[in-house]
Amino acid sequence: MDETRRDTDGTRRDTDGTRRDTDETWRDLDEAWRDSEGNRRDSDETLASATREPGDVVPYAAPERSRDGVTLRFGPGVPPEVAKKWSGSGRRRRLGRRIVGGLLTLGVAVLAGLVVWWLLRGGPGVTVTSVSVSAPTSVQSCDTTVRLVGTIRTNGGYGDVRYRWRRSDGQVSGVLSESVRKGQHSVQVPLRWTVRGDGTLHAVATLEIVQSGGPGLRASGAFDYVCG
Repeated sequence: MDETRRDTDGTRRDTDGTRRDTDETWRDLDEAWRDSEGNRRDSDETLASATREPGDVVPYAAPERSRDGVTLRFGPGVPPEVAKKWSGSGRRRRLGRRIVGGLLTLGVAVLAGLVVWWLLRGGPGVTVTSVSVSAPTSVQSCDTTVRLVGTIRTNGGYGDVRYRWRRSDGQVSGVLSESVRKGQHSVQVPLRWTVRGDGTLHAVATLEIVQSGGPGLRASGAFDYVCG
């Protein structure tokens, strides 16, 4: 019986040894497989590096975390969606600079426009200093149109001059207006008077300046008409 027990124990130990040998064999196979996979990846990377043309995009690799546990380092081939996150602030700064530049340009243009407006129209308002009327000195013949010219002189200020014509035959024009530029010291306003038929006429045309404070300056011009 004891001998049989010893045989059984020996058989059990042999079985355990065989199992350990089998486990070691599997571990060796597993290590060999991992080594072969590592060699294959190295070969693929070497081949890809050798066949890559200048400017080709390198496949994206996961970011490497630095030793401080905060900074992420990205190598070549960063995907567009990742690059956008890093370049967004740059685009915002460029957009901000463009907006500021546009506002500055607009401000300069507005300032220049105000300066031009002031140079052309700024300063004191217009004031009429004198009025005169010129008319033909020769006698006018039958059925003619006579042109009289009124001259309004100013102080050179900017504004509108209001005036009207009165004729000796009782006709009165409405109130008319003439714009005067800054620095312009005189303006001419014409009157055309048509006369027809037989007879004689001493025609007088009066130019009146219209102002809110009362009667303004006036001047008259005359011509003679003879027909028949």
